[in-house]
Amino acid sequence: MAVQYSLDGLLVPMVVLFSRPRMERGKFEDRMFSGHDKKVSATLVNPVKMLKALTLLTFVLAAAQAELLVVEKRDKHPDGFSRIGPSPADKVLTLRLALAHNDITGLHDAVYDVSTPGNPRYGQYLSKEQVEKFIAPSQDTIAQVQSWLGLNNLTSSPLTPAGDWIAVNMTVAQANGILTAEFSTFQNKETNHTVDRTLSYSIPSTLKSGINVIYPTVTFPVGVNRLDSVVNTTAPKSGANTSIASISSDCQVSWTPACLQQLYKMPAEPASPAPNVLAVSGFSNEFANKRDLKAFLEEFRPDMNPNTTFDLISIDGGINNQLPAGAGIFGGIDTQYTVGLATGVPVAYISTGPLDSDDTLAAFLEQANYLVSSANPPQTIVNNFGGLESEVSPQIAESLCNAYAQLAARGVSYIVNTGLWGAGGIPFVECIPFDPPFPASCPFVTAVGGTEFTSDETTETAWALSGGGFSNFFKRPKYQDTAVTAYLKTIGADGSSPFNVSGRAVPDVSALSSAIWVIDGGTVDFVGTPAFSADIFASVVALITNERIAAGKPGLGFLNPLIYQNGAAFNDMPTG
Repeated sequence: MAVQYSLDGLLVPMVVLFSRPRMERGKFEDRMFSGHDKKVSATLVNPVKMLKALTLLTFVLAAAQAELLVVEKRDKHPDGFSRIGPSPADKVLTLRLALAHNDITGLHDAVYDVSTPGNPRYGQYLSKEQVEKFIAPSQDTIAQVQSWLGLNNLTSSPLTPAGDWIAVNMTVAQANGILTAEFSTFQNKETNHTVDRTLSYSIPSTLKSGINVIYPTVTFPVGVNRLDSVVNTTAPKSGANTSIASISSDCQVSWTPACLQQLYKMPAEPASPAPNVLAVSGFSNEFANKRDLKAFLEEFRPDMNPNTTFDLISIDGGINNQLPAGAGIFGGIDTQYTVGLATGVPVAYISTGPLDSDDTLAAFLEQANYLVSSANPPQTIVNNFGGLESEVSPQIAESLCNAYAQLAARGVSYIVNTGLWGAGGIPFVECIPFDPPFPASCPFVTAVGGTEFTSDETTETAWALSGGGFSNFFKRPKYQDTAVTAYLKTIGADGSSPFNVSGRAVPDVSALSSAIWVIDGGTVDFVGTPAFSADIFASVVALITNERIAAGKPGLGFLNPLIYQNGAAFNDMPTG
């Protein structure tokens, strides 16, 4: 279709791309747009202005003629949300753009080099600056993205020192125009909170190799935020909220710190002084109460100073409300069992804001960007929040996983739990195809499942409710090949299996996850939760890392290659 612009009698023919194919990653979509021939008149005062107009027109046409690349799209919004209507055109959105890394493959190779026993570089962790050389965008990428933003009168600000994440403020009208999107307001049916999302967005194909993903766009807030919804366990005495005086010390009744130290051969003596920190993650207004921790130590670790506490790391306005009503059972479990088990190792509570947000995935990105930007991140980090792969897009999952790879390259052990409800991932609904947990499925974190003891209290077995499975996003890493291939043979899995047999398998390890006491807001609860297993394992890792650092050696760092090379160091769980 041709359009003619008349500039003081000068006809300028142009081709309008109403019938141009719209390109999606890996395929073409032939989408035809209707248009109308029209004639636009303009009066030029002099030839100089005419030249300027033509120059501007050239830039506009160059942008218009660029083929569009559909970066992400979804067929419909999640069932847990309802569409209210179009987002207000003048509403300001803050969009995060993940730019392509300079050499992400090189970073992954470096992670395995420094994390694999027997490699000449084992334990030679990278500095922050060395990691940034791998993940910083190229100058060409930066120039292309900034030019694109500039043509649309937009500016950006960096979210990381390397510049691989940038933030851009724009109105909904601008976002709809620049991204060929249709932002709408959606309401969470359970919380009534509203969010602005689109079901698809596009960028010029010339930016295909420059922009990996834009958030928030098609990915909605993770619905169940906390992977380890507490499972109330039948208490041995009078149930939940039992008084401390009535708690039995019998390890066949409940698992106290002393019982766990005996089971996992963890020392009760304080760790040697060393520059080492074990950090636990807090999101979604989940707080850890120091008064509850003191009461817990007085009852279950009387050999420790009851005033032993934890530090606070605040990200994006994160706080730690100390009012009894603000105490969170999850924050209590995390701090009480890390302080109570990793004796003498400094513990920190990472509280990530903002307070008015229920978007855990956004908080994950905030935490990750903070940690990779930190000169000295904690050596061991445990994160008991998450969701399912079906709740996030592959692009967002990959970008977040690459942030965890950066931490792995620097010698950080990032530990997560695999959640509840088995391989299906969601309770009480059709569970095929299987839905694995995320971020547990990221190959650069260590995923911890849950175990329990049989009714006769003599055999530790896999906990029936523990999450796990095979990733649909990430292929199986080499460190898993031997173990997972052997497992698949034992169950006769093949291409017809209801899971991705070539995907990254989780969990990597497991630990006890049921029948524990926790103090919550001054009262005592008896619970079972997979967070407990991750806290136990993280405490073991922190103690070993502490001893290594105190001896002048590097910490354990990214654990998985070490774990799979030394399977004999772990007890096999053949049942459950």
